Amino acid sequence: GAEKVDAAPTNGTYTAELWKSSDGGKTWKNLISDEGKFYFNDISCFDETHCVAVGEGFARDGSTQPGARVYVTSDGETFNLVHQENSTGADSLMAAYMVSQTEHWVGGTTKSGGLTAPALMLHSTDGGKSYKNENNNILGQMVTAFSFVSSSHAYATSVNAMQSCSLLELTDAPSPSPSPSPSPSPSPSPSTPEYEKPPCQAGEAEASVTGTSGKLCAPPCSASGSCPQNPPKDVTATPACILQDQSGNHYCALECTKTSECDQAGGSTCSILQGGKGVCTYAASKSGRATFMTVTPAEVVVV
Repeated sequence: GAEKVDAAPTNGTYTAELWKSSDGGKTWKNLISDEGKFYFNDISCFDETHCVAVGEGFARDGSTQPGARVYVTSDGETFNLVHQENSTGADSLMAAYMVSQTEHWVGGTTKSGGLTAPALMLHSTDGGKSYKNENNNILGQMVTAFSFVSSSHAYATSVNAMQSCSLLELTDAPSPSPSPSPSPSPSPSPSTPEYEKPPCQAGEAEASVTGTSGKLCAPPCSASGSCPQNPPKDVTATPACILQDQSGNHYCALECTKTSECDQAGGSTCSILQGGKGVCTYAASKSGRATFMTVTPAEVVVV
């Protein structure tokens, strides 16, 4: 008779396996086995019975059920799927940390490789019944690992779309009082454009994009996130609130896809960052002392 051949998995890319050994690795018991949907990234256990594990599967790779996943167990063997993130098809969970039998954190991003994608820092205090994304509005960073000093003090590593790494800190200590906002500068007249070639006018930050030699003048975003709409003449790039410093202050830049959208007459070019998008920058001068600050979608230096 005809030989029976098992059908190939829908997606040969992903295989999720979770195994347990109770004798130092001499023998193993399979707890989860899945093909075609996702794979595991991390697992953390508070004790022998309480653990949390995270995994992910991407639509672009052909996952039959894309999204990031959280599994928990309270008996050390039965892992239950308690949470999924699938807002973009590229949601990612890379890190997990069990703080107690009922409290844990899982971390990643809403879109792997996304320049402005919100970070995922999901916190559960009820064993995975509910989660709160306590990401403090961090954008463009994918959490890759957690380390806890105590239940209220922790560190996390992250990476952005440009493969630049960052160290994040979680603490319950009161946040420093924000610096007093400077008195508003007189609004520039229509003949005085913003986003101009450095040196910058009062009220703007002079910044340079990490990974390029360019600089730009970045006016602050308004409280509602809007940006000044008076770029230099003939510029068609879009003013957008896409920069952020370490104090949480937001700045505007000209978002572009090609140099013809920038101030070519002034020597500006489009510094592409990721996904075909970038910001208009000017050739940087060698003068000035730089102070680092973190921004989205890239890192910049304020002079």
